[in-house]
Amino acid sequence: MKRISYFFAGILIGMTLFGGTAAYATGVVAEHSKHPIYVDGEQVQMEAYIINGNNYVKLRDIGKVVGFNVFWKDGVQVDSSSPYTGEEPKQEMPEETVLNVEAACQEIVDLTNNLRREHGLSALTKNDKLMEAAQVRAEEMAATSTYSHTRPNGEKYYTVTNCPYTAENIHRIATRYLIQHGVGLAEAAVDGWSNSEGHLKNMLNNQLSSIGVGIAKGVNASDEESWYCVQLFLYDGYVISQVDTFAA
Repeated sequence: MKRISYFFAGILIGMTLFGGTAAYATGVVAEHSKHPIYVDGEQVQMEAYIINGNNYVKLRDIGKVVGFNVFWKDGVQVDSSSPYTGEEPKQEMPEETVLNVEAACQEIVDLTNNLRREHGLSALTKNDKLMEAAQVRAEEMAATSTYSHTRPNGEKYYTVTNCPYTAENIHRIATRYLIQHGVGLAEAAVDGWSNSEGHLKNMLNNQLSSIGVGIAKGVNASDEESWYCVQLFLYDGYVISQVDTFAA
């Protein structure tokens, strides 16, 4: 471990993030220090100031010569395991995010039904035709970056099936968001819908009996990798017999 030593002993090194050529406060004067500073026995150049008999140097300068990072993020951050840059480390984004879509869709179904049970409602039945239709909706939005209940061809979302008695929730979530918050896609999607009055109303509608979920990868308006998630619900007593193809 590197250490900083002064030419003479008994002098306290105070650390500050920022400094100037001189600082004045009530009864306090900061003057340039001419005391040499050594790192592992080798003299280094570092700006220092004397205040009330103590030597002060900037923490950033120590980071530079000793080899640890110092940056600002809601306060002074010291990263002893990284070399000095003075900047907050950027989180590495994977070149390609692999997701088990089938498992994530099932998790969204399960989380939605858990939410319904918490509110005293019966679980929704996973409907194969609705699953197919929801996947078509997710893929057509992802392919065209059309984040809307209106399909890319200008038709309403419910035209994806031959039954208009449906309801739809959609969500677009950036991979960056999932990484920053350390959450899975299904959890983030259901949490987002739960915190939206209109979407929550669909998930807790006691007139609905079936559910389908679709997920597809695309980009958002900022060209970030994002996931398009779709919930389709069917009203009780109605049947879907046909699913439309991808609408460009």
